[in-house]
Amino acid sequence: MPLPCNLSPLALALVTRQVPSAQAGRTQDRSVPARAGGALRRAGMAALVVGALWPAAGQTQTWQLSANLLANAIQFTPGPGVTVSHDDNLNLLNQAEARTLQVRSVLSETPVGGHADARFRGQVGLLQAYAAASNPYCCDAQGHLVTNGYSNATVQGRFYDTVLVTGAGLAIGTPVSYRVDFDISGSISQPSFELGGAYSADGLAEVRLRDLSTSEEVSLSWDANRHATGRWSLTLATQVGRSLGLSGMLYAGAYVGSFARLSRSAEADFYSSAHYSLAPSVAGLNTLGASGHD
Repeated sequence: MPLPCNLSPLALALVTRQVPSAQAGRTQDRSVPARAGGALRRAGMAALVVGALWPAAGQTQTWQLSANLLANAIQFTPGPGVTVSHDDNLNLLNQAEARTLQVRSVLSETPVGGHADARFRGQVGLLQAYAAASNPYCCDAQGHLVTNGYSNATVQGRFYDTVLVTGAGLAIGTPVSYRVDFDISGSISQPSFELGGAYSADGLAEVRLRDLSTSEEVSLSWDANRHATGRWSLTLATQVGRSLGLSGMLYAGAYVGSFARLSRSAEADFYSSAHYSLAPSVAGLNTLGASGHD
């Protein structure tokens, strides 16, 4: 079943892009190597944030939980080359399982020690992601090439839910407001990026609250490289009788190439976040989503 969401062309390209495998006939790596350029890596991650989940026309009471995991461990040399690539995808659209904790993980390793680990846990209102990568150094003490390759892991989780603005004995049309609290904790390896793109660790998150009658919304895009962990809050003005759409996204990514000098491993650990909750301006107003999550 297709997703009830609008993704930018760049976001779709990031999901489906392919690069040549290390050896013909082996599983192809569907990630964009960080060494291909920091600008492309940043643009791709920005696209992940832009593509919020919103219901298709006529689906005002809907909910969804989705996740995409990818772990690549690529060894060009020594030997004929080895590509180990595993992925997993979750899409629960209007299914009861979306409000219970879902757990997914993928792991890829190469004979020389390349390692990529991607993990996801989540449900409507809660997203947790972990990505780790490690790869041996290219050269020996004399500078001779010993191995060449890279490892990368990415995890992206999303949820969407709708909430009817009713209750508290208020008449339809009464002005009210809802506050969404976004709590995030976790960390990324520091330094998180090496010039040239051979090493990176990233954590991104998003929260959006939209009035589905007027399309007015409040949103926050969070970046572990620029923002502090903790609680972030947004408030949206609305009216009794309307429907609200709440969406959240969490992304973790790690990349290590053979020529990286900062470190042999990178980690983005957000496996205890992020939490999303609603608070109305008037006690007694509804906070129960179409998914059944309160």
